[in-house]
Amino acid sequence: MATETKTAAAEKSGKDSTLSDKFHNAAFINEYGKLESLRAVRQNTLFSVILVNIEGFEGTQSSLKDPKMLATVQKVAAAIISAVRNSDVVGMTDNKQIVIIMPETDYFTSLSLIRKLSHATDVLLRDGVIDAAVAYAQAAFPRDGKTYDELLMTAKYRFTDRKNSLWDKLDLDDKLFWEIVEGLFSRGYKGFDNSCFDAGMGFELTEFIMDQINDLIMKEIKRSAHRKAVAYFSARKISASLPVAKGLAVSGPLSSKIYLAGEAGDNIREIRNASLIILDDPRLKETFFTFYLTENSGYALVCKENWGATFSCFHTSDHYMVEGLINKFYKEYSLQEQLV
Repeated sequence: MATETKTAAAEKSGKDSTLSDKFHNAAFINEYGKLESLRAVRQNTLFSVILVNIEGFEGTQSSLKDPKMLATVQKVAAAIISAVRNSDVVGMTDNKQIVIIMPETDYFTSLSLIRKLSHATDVLLRDGVIDAAVAYAQAAFPRDGKTYDELLMTAKYRFTDRKNSLWDKLDLDDKLFWEIVEGLFSRGYKGFDNSCFDAGMGFELTEFIMDQINDLIMKEIKRSAHRKAVAYFSARKISASLPVAKGLAVSGPLSSKIYLAGEAGDNIREIRNASLIILDDPRLKETFFTFYLTENSGYALVCKENWGATFSCFHTSDHYMVEGLINKFYKEYSLQEQLV
């Protein structure tokens, strides 16, 4: 009788008593999501949703009455609840996906949380605490939908969309940054979204192609100075004489986050409009990359120097590939959370 009373009270309050007092049931989370979308429309504010898919649970007949599945969902839910802010709301959708509703949150902030959560659940999977893979997708208001239901549909679509990405097709989630980079040069991609090419002496494209592409990206960033984006540029040595650094020096304030990665040049302390990532890694002296990510698009260029002033290059406009490379670079060098 006491158990029945406790369960009934939990259902009435919107809490799922099998998981956590901070984890809400589908009825509550649906109502909360609709109210949040109405508030965002009325007050012209931002908010985001993150969908969490536990392999073998979403869209199936699996039940939390199954002790093994219950234990997995409990562990994942606990990891999520410990990572979100007090203002975020976590619960279960009707089709057995976990959803996080994040008020006052834009696209890049939600991506940062996804990266944090992915790391936490990857550790749980690696250590055998859970035995099901966990995937994440997000959607942000108003870009991805004007209602809570529209945001959920966009996030669900992105699970499918990502499966068509080169990132998922090559199963790169479990590979290291430099392992991925080396593999990209050797596959000879010639597609529209992903392509390999050679540059330098004897080729149609010169060794300056990297500087030319970086210049185009910088012009785009400065042309849309109020739009949020993130860009990473690597170099052998970070100095004020780098073309990117020169462009930043004469730019006004930018909403984009721009990072220069490489060995520190002589007496280099700061570069206007950029954060420096000082890395003493010999691989960064022969392999150069540019990553550029916005809400609507992504671009990555990776070039490896060969003998005779030539370069083997790979570039992509696959949004998930760009996002994945940024996340792997972040993880490779244990960079600070604010880098995304």
